[in-house]
Amino acid sequence: MTDVKRQHYVPRFLLKHFCADSKTIDVTDLIENKTYSANIMNVAQEKYFYNLNTNKGKVSLEKQYAGLEDKAAPIVDKIVKTESIGWFTDENFQILEDLILCQFYRTRKYVNHVKAFLQANNIPLFDLVDADGNVKKTLCCEDVGVDDNVARVISYNFLYDVEHNGDVRDAIASMEWLLLKATGKEKFITSDNPTILNNHLASIEDKGETTGFDLPHSQIFLPISSKLMLTLTAGPMAEESRTRLLKVMMKGLPVVISDAFRCSITGEAASCPDVLVKLFNETQKRNAERFIYGS
Repeated sequence: MTDVKRQHYVPRFLLKHFCADSKTIDVTDLIENKTYSANIMNVAQEKYFYNLNTNKGKVSLEKQYAGLEDKAAPIVDKIVKTESIGWFTDENFQILEDLILCQFYRTRKYVNHVKAFLQANNIPLFDLVDADGNVKKTLCCEDVGVDDNVARVISYNFLYDVEHNGDVRDAIASMEWLLLKATGKEKFITSDNPTILNNHLASIEDKGETTGFDLPHSQIFLPISSKLMLTLTAGPMAEESRTRLLKVMMKGLPVVISDAFRCSITGEAASCPDVLVKLFNETQKRNAERFIYGS
């Protein structure tokens, strides 16, 4: 177990890029409908959030997630400084893929989603085994009782499974990355649930946390500063766009290569006008559990 008391589910190295002074951030409470300023030490965190009671005793995942953050922080800092991802190595991509998944599954919103699902469905949770590894009994939700600790155990186990799922990793690895830059008066915001997973072909009921990373028309949005946001587009969707462009060019019709298309190749930040920044921010608000961070 770790003695670290304040355990962040949105890391401070991300939050600082939405601050004017790297320490103080604007917070909007969507439930209380009020806005205030706070130190990033005190937001997007809970007391001992990664300390768990399991059938193997008390464990903590704080060091594991801190290790990922130690790797991801300098990459994000360099993106913010250079306003480019053109310098990325394969390792950089893999680390940020881990960060994206982590920011989707380890938040308070996802834990609450799992808790509500488990309380509504008496599904199998754990197997009790004997010394020889034979299953003696399968425990279901009603057997163990679903509290916040159980929901967090299930959530973090699911994150581990997804991180090691070949289909999911291959799908994310094949996505087309684009860095967007807010070029007007509007700035990007983030939230207590910052990774947005969207599929524009999915029904309204399937949008949000139930949309799969490996669906052919998925998109991922992760704001990394008040000026910059990472977007990932599924391979089939990006390929369809290129195919449509190629057909226009083959017909000899005049075409202007968009800034986004060029930047998806060079890794430079593509301009994102105010109207699109507002659209992304509204999506971020809908995706939040309770708190919005940033102006």
